[in-house]
Amino acid sequence: MAFVKRLVLAFSFVVAIAFALQNALPPRGNPGTSVQGKVLQEPGGQPIRKANLELRTGYGGFFGSGGYEQKYFVTTDAAGRFQIDDVEPGRYAVVIEHPGFAQSRGRRSTIVVLPGQGTTDFIFHMEPAAVITGKIVDADGDPISNVSVTAHLIGSASRGMRPDESFGAPGTNDLGEFRIPDLRAGRYTLEADPPYTFSHPESKGSAKEQEIYTTTYYPGTLDKAQSVAVEIHAGDETPINFGLLKTRAYRVSGTVLAAPGGKKLMFVSLRPKGYFLDRWANGGPQSSPVGEGGKFEFPNLLPGSYTALLVEENSNLRASPIVEVSDADVEGLQLQPNVGQAVRVTLRMDTGLKFDWTQLRVWLVPLGQPDVPLGEPDFKVEYPGFFRPPPIQSQAGTFEVKDVVVGTYQLAALSKNLPDYFIKSVSLGGRDVTDTGFSVSPGMSLDVVIGAKGATIEGTVEDGNGKPVAYATVVDIPSVEHPLYHWATTDEHGHFNVRGLNSGKHKVMAFEELPGKPDTIRWLNFLTPYESQAEVVQLQEGTRRSTALKVIPADINSKTGD
Repeated sequence: MAFVKRLVLAFSFVVAIAFALQNALPPRGNPGTSVQGKVLQEPGGQPIRKANLELRTGYGGFFGSGGYEQKYFVTTDAAGRFQIDDVEPGRYAVVIEHPGFAQSRGRRSTIVVLPGQGTTDFIFHMEPAAVITGKIVDADGDPISNVSVTAHLIGSASRGMRPDESFGAPGTNDLGEFRIPDLRAGRYTLEADPPYTFSHPESKGSAKEQEIYTTTYYPGTLDKAQSVAVEIHAGDETPINFGLLKTRAYRVSGTVLAAPGGKKLMFVSLRPKGYFLDRWANGGPQSSPVGEGGKFEFPNLLPGSYTALLVEENSNLRASPIVEVSDADVEGLQLQPNVGQAVRVTLRMDTGLKFDWTQLRVWLVPLGQPDVPLGEPDFKVEYPGFFRPPPIQSQAGTFEVKDVVVGTYQLAALSKNLPDYFIKSVSLGGRDVTDTGFSVSPGMSLDVVIGAKGATIEGTVEDGNGKPVAYATVVDIPSVEHPLYHWATTDEHGHFNVRGLNSGKHKVMAFEELPGKPDTIRWLNFLTPYESQAEVVQLQEGTRRSTALKVIPADINSKTGD
C-alpha cells in the first residue's frame, strides 16, 4: 500500500475545476447589491465615456474551456459613470476596454461583492494605449505577407478569471507590415508565425535538404528562451522589425490501417509535443488528407515528437505509435487506430455494508499525456469514461466503462451528496494500483474499496493584515507523483472546508486569483513557485485539521512570468 492515497471521492483535478469554480458564488437570491463608479483617464483624471466594463468570474464552459465567464456588462455614460444592480456576491475580475486606451497596470482589477453590502463605489483607471508596429521580412530582406505577429505581456500568466494578456496582428500585409494596437505599458516578447504552407520558393531537391520558415522570436531566434523583451510606454508607438528564420524540414509519409467499424477516415492530424502549452510549438498542428488505400503525406515537418489523431466523419481517434522526426525523412509509417476497451469496475465499502452505488459518478483520468488538455473536444471520444461519467445503474456496484482508449489511467469518483467518502484502494489482479495507475488491456477488471471517513482540512484565509479574504480559492495537493487536486472556495467570512481527503501529507495554499489555466495536467508548473507559501498538513483517515492560510495576492501572481 503506497504511503499516500491520491485518488479521492471529492473533486479531482480538472473535474474539481468545473464544480468548485462553478460554485464560487453563493446561490442566487441576494438582490440589492449595486456596483457603481467611474472610469477615469490616467494621468489627468478625465472621465472616459463609452468604455465597456465587464465583471468576469470562473471559467466559461465545462472544464474551463472558455477561460472565464462574463457575468455582467455595462457601458459608461458621458461622465464616465456606470452602475450594475443586483450583483451576486463573489469575487470578480474587472476588464475594461476602449479603443485607444488600455487598463492601467497595477491598479484595481479585482473586486469583491459581499452579501448585503448595499451600494459600492469603485474608481477604475485607463491610460493611453501603446502601439507596436513593424515589418517582417525573409532571409533576403523581402517582405512576407500573412505572418501572424503576437505580443505577450511579461508577468501576465494566464490567471484564473482574466484572459491571457497576449495581443496579435491577424497577418502582415503585402508589404510585410503589422500593427498591434491597444497595448498597456510593459515589457513584451514578440513572436512571428508564418502560414503552415509557407516555404522558401528556392527549397528544391530532396526533403532532407529542404528548409522552411518557422516561428521566430524577436530579435531573431528560434529559441523562445533567447527572445529579447521590448519595453513600451503608454501612448507611444514602438517600431519593431525582424526577419523569419529557416530550419530544416522533412517528409513524413505512410498508411493508415483500417479504422474500426469501417468508418471513413478523412484526415491525419499531427500535433507536436507541447502543443497545448504553446499553440505554435513546432509550427503547430498539421493535417494531411487520407487518400486511396489510406495513404497520407506531410512534406514539411520540423524535427520533434508528434501525436497522430485520425479525423473521422463524426469524431477523432488517437493513433499509435508516436511519430518521431529527427534528421531524416520518415517513410512507410503505419498508423493503427486505437480501439477502445471496456474496463469492468466493482465497488465495495470497506465496512462490507451495502450501499446505493447509483449515487456515484466514476472517472478514468488519463496519465502519461503531459501535453493533453483534459476537456478538449477532441478527447470526448478518446476518454468518454473521464469526460462524461455515466451514472452507475447497478446498485450492486458493478459496471463497465466502455470505449476506453489504450493508455495509463487512474480512477476517481465523485458524489456531491457524500463529500466525506473517498477511494481507499484500487486493485488490479490483487495488485494495488491506487497510486501507480493502471494500463488498459482487454478484459481487465478493477476492484475498488470506498471509505466513508475521509479526512478534512478546514480553516480561514487571511491577508497580510490578518483580515479574512472572501471568495479566495484554496488548493489541496496530495504529496504524490501525479496529484489529483482538491478545490474549495472561501465564504464571505474567509472560511473554507475541504473534505474527503486521503491519509498522508498534503500541501494547502490559497490564492486571491488562480495562477495559470488549470485545464492541463501541467498546471502544477504554475503552482511550483508558490509551494514555499503552502501549509503542510499531515492527515489520517477520519481526522479533521484546522489551519490558517495566508492568501497569495493577485499582484504576486502577476509577477510569475518575469
